[in-house]
Amino acid sequence: MNNVCAGHPGFTVPARSTTSFTPSADFNGALTPITNGILGTRFEINMAVGCADPARTPNCHIPLGGTFYDASMEMGVSAATLGPRDNRRLPDGRPSLAGEQDPLAKANAAWLRSPHRWELLRYPRYLVAHRGERLVWVYSDKDAPFVVRTFFQLEAGFQAYMAPGSVEGWKPRTALEKQLTKAQDEKSVWVHTQDMVIMVY
Repeated sequence: MNNVCAGHPGFTVPARSTTSFTPSADFNGALTPITNGILGTRFEINMAVGCADPARTPNCHIPLGGTFYDASMEMGVSAATLGPRDNRRLPDGRPSLAGEQDPLAKANAAWLRSPHRWELLRYPRYLVAHRGERLVWVYSDKDAPFVVRTFFQLEAGFQAYMAPGSVEGWKPRTALEKQLTKAQDEKSVWVHTQDMVIMVY
């Protein structure tokens, strides 16, 4: 794992093992699995947001002791998830896991019904299909074309940012860009716990 925001050297977690990482209560950073030098899904974690008494603090509705988090596939994609240890659901009933346990399988579930298959195959850095029928490789990074990000975000439904979204000041112009931005913004969520687990599959 590597804290890419701060350039921290990170720590090694051998295969089929676990390790504990105890940040400060106001931790705000990002952890990224790296396998054989390839960046995977980045997990952005912010435990610093909140106020001691939301009822008495104007414009603050978030209690201390929680975690804002999301998965970002802007720099890499891997089979990895982040969520609260108790696997609770979000207040609106959605699952709390960010990221994807099996991004290749999820992309394949949407592949054959995608109207953009042949256009997507022009980008073998990001998608490779066996005889055009079954994906055998998926990836994304900051240089991924719009059609690739749209496929992963809107068609496959990856639970991760595929592009910056409005939080980084991106201004959508077209209806499709607005739809993509809305989907991305929904990926940043909050839970009232700081007991979080990253699973790398």
